[in-house]
Amino acid sequence: MTTASSVPAVLSQRSGVPSMVRVAPGLIGLIYPVLVWSVHALSPFALALTLLAPAVSLYAVFWLSKENRYHAATRVAYFGVGAPALYTLLGGWLDSQRWIPYRANGVWVVIWCGLALMTIVERPRAIEGGSARLAKLAMVHGISATVIAAFAVFHIANHLTGVFGGEVHTAVMRQLRLVYRQPAIEMVLLGSVLFQVASGCVLLFRKTLRSSPGRIEILQNASGAYLMLFFASHVSAVLRARYLHHVDTNWIWLTADNLLKDPWSVRLVPYYFMGVLALAVHGACGLRWVLMGHGQQRIADRVFIATVAGGGLAALVIVVAMVLGSMHG
Repeated sequence: MTTASSVPAVLSQRSGVPSMVRVAPGLIGLIYPVLVWSVHALSPFALALTLLAPAVSLYAVFWLSKENRYHAATRVAYFGVGAPALYTLLGGWLDSQRWIPYRANGVWVVIWCGLALMTIVERPRAIEGGSARLAKLAMVHGISATVIAAFAVFHIANHLTGVFGGEVHTAVMRQLRLVYRQPAIEMVLLGSVLFQVASGCVLLFRKTLRSSPGRIEILQNASGAYLMLFFASHVSAVLRARYLHHVDTNWIWLTADNLLKDPWSVRLVPYYFMGVLALAVHGACGLRWVLMGHGQQRIADRVFIATVAGGGLAALVIVVAMVLGSMHG
């Protein structure tokens, strides 16, 4: 006879999700700094290793979504997708300050040991249904995203000009700044980013409690998780540079250190690559839902594939331009 106290253990044994799949994001996240270090210490080809953390974490999310009963493990997996952004965020805030005796690597180990432990001790839970309130928040989240998307198109285009050299990139940036550096526009843009991060956290948290999502929804959630951390890192880095250090956040700021040789700056390569790719994936998912809502399924699928492919190519070109610029800067 099964007692009440043994029910969680029975549920765990009957789960179709292997224990290693649940624990893998926490473990790969824990060693992420080592993967980044290998680029500087071993070879630039080790850059591929830095993508293991988001790749393994995304694979785990797909596995966990089959049952969606391990809510904490699912959240840790989404968090693991954002490992490059989180590592840069912690480094930006902790590695250059002298006020507290903690640095990013030490804090990183504590965070990921805790997250890995959560996935080890977790027991399966019941899933929940959706809510009308969540649907409304998702709609407002999508509407506010159009402001960021409009800025992102021009911002990414500006970064793509980096393949022609720093002077071209800077010249284009000066013209674009005449628009987006207007105080009113900056406030709207910053407000949109803050709302995206806050509402995105709520949406992602609630979605991990719901019934099993589809593949596109998982990609939307994963790219959104990365963007939340990326926005937190990127915006705070720009604000620190402008208002605390009085540094112009231009091409020189981006490429001041050799991105493949400097042991700290090498983390920026996967960080920026994943940032552009996540933006493309998240936007592609949003466009697909809109087109699907208007009965354009075939067009929706084509737009999704084209947007993701274009974003991946843009991410690669931007990173290559930055790396080459940092080597010849």
